[in-house]
Amino acid sequence: MLRLTVAVVVAFAASAGAADEAGDAPRYAVKFDAAAQRADVTLCLRHPHAAVEFAADSAWAMRFASDVSRSEGRIEAVATGWRARDWRGGECLRYGADLRAIAAEHKPDVGWQLGADFIAAPQLWLLRPDVQAAADADLRIEIPAGWSVSAPWRELGDEDPKSSSTPAAGANAPAIRSKIIHFHIPNTPTDWSAAVAFGHFGEERIALPGGVLRLTILDGVAADDRAKLRAWLDRVGHAALSAYGRLPLAEVQVLMIPVGQRGGAVMFGQSIRGQGNALELLIDPSQPASEFDDDWMAIHELSHLMHPYLGDRGAWLSEGLATYYQNVLRGRSGLLTPAQAWDRLYEGFKRGARTPDDETLEQVAQNMHRSHAFQRVYWAGAAYWLTLDRDLRRETNGAMNLETALSRFRDCCLPAYHEWKPEDFVARLDTLAGTRLFSSRYGEFAQMHQFPDWKTLYADLGIGFAGAHLTFADDGKDAAIRNAIMTSSANGAGAAQAASP
Repeated sequence: MLRLTVAVVVAFAASAGAADEAGDAPRYAVKFDAAAQRADVTLCLRHPHAAVEFAADSAWAMRFASDVSRSEGRIEAVATGWRARDWRGGECLRYGADLRAIAAEHKPDVGWQLGADFIAAPQLWLLRPDVQAAADADLRIEIPAGWSVSAPWRELGDEDPKSSSTPAAGANAPAIRSKIIHFHIPNTPTDWSAAVAFGHFGEERIALPGGVLRLTILDGVAADDRAKLRAWLDRVGHAALSAYGRLPLAEVQVLMIPVGQRGGAVMFGQSIRGQGNALELLIDPSQPASEFDDDWMAIHELSHLMHPYLGDRGAWLSEGLATYYQNVLRGRSGLLTPAQAWDRLYEGFKRGARTPDDETLEQVAQNMHRSHAFQRVYWAGAAYWLTLDRDLRRETNGAMNLETALSRFRDCCLPAYHEWKPEDFVARLDTLAGTRLFSSRYGEFAQMHQFPDWKTLYADLGIGFAGAHLTFADDGKDAAIRNAIMTSSANGAGAAQAASP
């Protein structure tokens, strides 16, 4: 058997002149055995320390590391990982990481195995020293011919592997040349999920205004299906542009994971923020293009990149924004008609209004994963953003809208590598928009026990209900705003009066 080895060199370095503030940035050298799916890791620190603790993102993740030792002195196991006392400058920690076991967990936030391709969450196998503080990372991955890597990290370019090569089978066979890819890794909280994929795939780059979607489709999907999926993601990306004309972030990793026929084109999607920004989509590549175009999950997850992580208390804000835009942006871009987009919002508001109202919206959001009150959280949040969008356009006679504020937030505050309090997020949007609407509506909605009054909102927009169909009147108080909402702000038409649906 041909035994392929991937050597991964990770050099974490603090900004020049800011080492004391940034912390002691670790430098990793990792050797990946592709046959065993094991990583042998060397982790070095530049400075001396009285004691250093090394840990993965949880005690549970420690089981993936073994053979832990240090170049000088003793290492002791502790509840959270391993501790080394009297650490000398330039000293190194060595350990092995069982990537095969991570992949075998077969969970979206942990790992997947799909044929020869696999995913292993890096926060589970790149141990982190507690002296790292705010230091970012440089990462160099040496990978043999025929192998690829997909990560949320920012690529800085390829480097000459010099003498690195892997012997091929047979005495006279030429060596398999490796390549080194250089990445920068932002410092994010240790418990934020991330995904690094290894395998025999090709990464495709979809360049759009403001950034690049870096698409990886795992497990040998046929060429025709790959082309279909790439074209669909391109359409989704262009739908996102109908907000303010640019992607929210400069680089986004997109992993499409084929999971077979399970009842739809896209069975699950999530945006993940660990060590960068990424989208994961669990798909059935055999579905026709029309089924993918009808999907809402991809544009929902892409819309999450417009805001920072807001924690559990702010889940109604974050999920509400993505739920609002999964319909509005598709209505603007042609994936839905405007009438269909208003109808999808209407059906969602009806579902959300049927949920119990014994707690405030903020309380329900905090307990959402225990109570499963997803409908109320998502759709009450969507009602907030629709109300806010209407209010902004009303107050400024169309000169200001939600996208204007979010575009300014992109310029000042994204990417965001730490959690924001929801109050701070809406306060910043108020500052950027020159208003108090975001905060005042936030205080009102967060403390609501009942579902928001979406029926009056629809009536003001000139949207009525006639049997199984919505009606659209041009004489409604906010009919012009209704039409403007479904017109792309990216074309300078945020306040334009589009034709009624």
